[in-house]
Amino acid sequence: MREWSAPALPAGWTTSGQPPFVARHEEVASLEAAWADAVGGAGRAVFIGGEPGSGKSRLVSEVCARLRASGAAVLVGSCIEELGAPFEPFDQPLRVLLPAYREDLDSSSESAELIERVLERSAHDTADRSTGQERVFAAVVDVLRAAAVRRPLVLALEDLHWAGPAAVRLLSRVVEGTADARVLLIGTLRGASPDRSDMLAGALGSLTRLTGVLRLDLAPFTAEEITDYVVARAHVSRDGARESADLLGELTGGNPFLLRAMWRPVMEAERRDDRHVVELPDSVGDLVRSRIAVLDPAQRSVLQLAAVLGQEVELSELIGISEASVDVTLSAMDAAAHARLIDPPREAGDRYRFPHAIARQAVIDLMPSTEVLRAHARIAQTLEVDFPAAPRLIQRLAHHYAAARALGFGDRAVTYLARAAQLAEDRFAYEDAGRLFERAAEISPDPDERAELLLRAAGSWNVAADTSRARAMFSRVMETVGNPRLRLRAAIGFEDASWRPGLPGHQAAELLSSGLASLPRDEADPLFIEALAALARATAFTGAIDEAERIGDRAVDLARAHGDPQVLAAALRTTTSMTLRPHGVTARIERISELLRLTRSPDDEWFGVAALHRAANCYLVGDRLGMDESERDLVAMSRQWGRHWEYWVECVRFVRALIAGRLDDAATACRRVQRDESVFRSDATSSANALQSYMVRRETGRLEKVRNLIRGDESPTDSWAPGLLAIATELGLDGLTRRTLSWLLDHSDPAARDSSDWPARLAFMAEAATWLGDTATASRLHPWLAEYSGLNLMSGLFVAPFGPADAYLGELESLLGTGSPLERFQAALDLAERTDAPLHVARTLAATAAHLRRADPGSTDATALAERARAIAEPAGMVRVLRALGLGGGGGELEGRGEASVASVASGASGAAGASAREPADGLTAREREVIVLIAQGRSNRDIASRLVISEHTVANHVRNILTKIGAENRTQAARFAHEHGLA
Repeated sequence: MREWSAPALPAGWTTSGQPPFVARHEEVASLEAAWADAVGGAGRAVFIGGEPGSGKSRLVSEVCARLRASGAAVLVGSCIEELGAPFEPFDQPLRVLLPAYREDLDSSSESAELIERVLERSAHDTADRSTGQERVFAAVVDVLRAAAVRRPLVLALEDLHWAGPAAVRLLSRVVEGTADARVLLIGTLRGASPDRSDMLAGALGSLTRLTGVLRLDLAPFTAEEITDYVVARAHVSRDGARESADLLGELTGGNPFLLRAMWRPVMEAERRDDRHVVELPDSVGDLVRSRIAVLDPAQRSVLQLAAVLGQEVELSELIGISEASVDVTLSAMDAAAHARLIDPPREAGDRYRFPHAIARQAVIDLMPSTEVLRAHARIAQTLEVDFPAAPRLIQRLAHHYAAARALGFGDRAVTYLARAAQLAEDRFAYEDAGRLFERAAEISPDPDERAELLLRAAGSWNVAADTSRARAMFSRVMETVGNPRLRLRAAIGFEDASWRPGLPGHQAAELLSSGLASLPRDEADPLFIEALAALARATAFTGAIDEAERIGDRAVDLARAHGDPQVLAAALRTTTSMTLRPHGVTARIERISELLRLTRSPDDEWFGVAALHRAANCYLVGDRLGMDESERDLVAMSRQWGRHWEYWVECVRFVRALIAGRLDDAATACRRVQRDESVFRSDATSSANALQSYMVRRETGRLEKVRNLIRGDESPTDSWAPGLLAIATELGLDGLTRRTLSWLLDHSDPAARDSSDWPARLAFMAEAATWLGDTATASRLHPWLAEYSGLNLMSGLFVAPFGPADAYLGELESLLGTGSPLERFQAALDLAERTDAPLHVARTLAATAAHLRRADPGSTDATALAERARAIAEPAGMVRVLRALGLGGGGGELEGRGEASVASVASGASGAAGASAREPADGLTAREREVIVLIAQGRSNRDIASRLVISEHTVANHVRNILTKIGAENRTQAARFAHEHGLA
């Protein structure tokens, strides 16, 4: 981007009408330091909070003027209290940047063209669904970064507490996307009620945890700072200003806005020696009332109309709306400016502007409510007829007609709110659209129209990933509308908003069944077909997979007979996302491929559903190329649409990093999953991410910290039993492992075997049975695992990948002494290599070596396989695999297991005898065993130090390590452990 001229600062920032700038020295220093960092390429964001009138805008204007003088390009945007444009306050800076960006022949114009389409799209344009919101956000970041390459930017955004939800999301994206660019973002906001924005507060809560993001809250002026203000304003000596400053401090509480209003009356009163009559009005309204009193009734009416019109007032609009003559309107504005009720234009083309939002609101508060209604109505009617090119016309008409609906303008309010919502949706501001459709629905008296608006609102919230709010809207339609087709559409939407966050399908199935029953059965009706397909998926999410597949097959057959590709795509979309069970995986992949052909590209959100489930099914069958292609497709979806697609991309990356043995990358992806999971808002749950985190920690040998949280007497009914079993097995807690395994076996009914976590249950039970040498359990598990033979096991949708089921089958058959374990292990190895999963390869090699050593502890083949596994595991830090090989591998918790214990496991020790032959699963070193024996004898640290000829400090360290490793809280519990495990 070539060198470009920075725009002028707002006129009000640079004219003599600005109050003097005093105090705020620390804040200025912080902003200048942030600017220095930004100029050096480390983007910064500073958010300035404070009560109304605390001087936020004055601080920003002063600092921006200084920075512009030092070479910064300052771009200014602001939000309004009324209904604003989508992505306000970013629209104003972008309109300034785009011409310079487009003139740069070295820059790609794609981002600029996209932003121009979004900013300039009118309510009459045809919606363009080929671009998702994330692509718009990325384009904004592209333009800002390109501009900052040529000239460092200051992006000053005022009144962020009035920003819409889409703009708040864009704010977060810009801050994160310019973290390494020459950009300083300065935002102002009010953090207290009634102006506080919880949505903004949540975003800032996340952003302020980032490096380079700072929050400043302005305090009231001190007595010394008020004195500085008076000196600058009144041009008096400091001694002469001090007494006035004391009184001003009492009157204003140090609020700069009130100080600006009161300094002159106080100084004049003191000159007249009338200080005792100077009082601050009870409210800003009273202050404004005293100034309005100098206006005549006609002038007062014009000022009030201007206040309802907006914070900034276009004179031509005011003249057109005012019932007074042009001369009276003009004189009224002159009189209001003279009374310091409104600031006049500073230069040609500028507007009148109220000095502060609280001053404008004070004028409105003095109006009778009926007059406010009439003003809104007159403004709306005039703008609609006489000013068709007025800025933000649709949004302004929606605002004013909604405010005047009590006067009979409800229908106009609904019309324009719906048009504003459509405009927001077309500009990819889905959150804004959802809120506006809801507002329109609240006003509409017609039940069917209200239902349509609620369905539109719910659809917008669903795309925006606020699935909980979407379901609430769909439920309202189901509860309040009698039209059966509208009710069925709502039920379909409810199911989709339940499926996205992975919720159980019982309620959705009930709603769909009810909706279908209320509609005349017409199997050629596209709505019937779509509802039937949705019912199939809802049924699957109740656990009844067989029934779901029958319903889904029927829906697909009807869709094919119908002949409409969109109807078929809808049926395929739901029926391919029902299950990952081993039965029918080939048919699912074929259907997914068909759906991909119908949806074609990331321009269609359904394409993402197909790509996600293709990736999952390709993992099951070990199709690495299919996974590669699907991951690329999902990344494209994420770049286009963002939101929950970012979450799924990170889930896929987590699994692929984990199975590849890139354990640090897997841990990083796991953290990103946890971060991105918040996109589902109240539907977000940490359970999936907790299992993902566990999968990383167990492979890296970092589970010891969990030991302190395990008492050993936990009940499977008080937690997720498979997880409890997994942890007990990994920590070697024999009793807890046996009890939990027994409970899980008793509760492995057909319903459990259709659940999405069944593969995890199977894997954890097989691991426990193998570790315990429990042949009875191995016999029960074998046929269940055999259903997955030839496939990889994965719990959930990219939650926990366990690798080839044949590896587990081989271990069970080795334990049982039946079947063909070596053939199982070879099949598992082939699948693991085909999947390109070194972790699975290493684990399979280790399991094969253990099987061979079971028959021949000195097997050379076993040694060769173990060496192959070690060559994979050691560089990658696969501690769990190394321990299976008897190599320790670090991690700290199981260092005491030596070759003898590994050999005893490999030789086939089983049952209670096998358990007693093992060393206790405590991870104690030889020295720690000596220490715990002496603890069991009741000896103090001093006694132990003397006996072992070591320092007391060293003993204390050993004691702490022992308590941590065995999960004991004190020495008494440690002594009990020593006795229970035959150490004492």
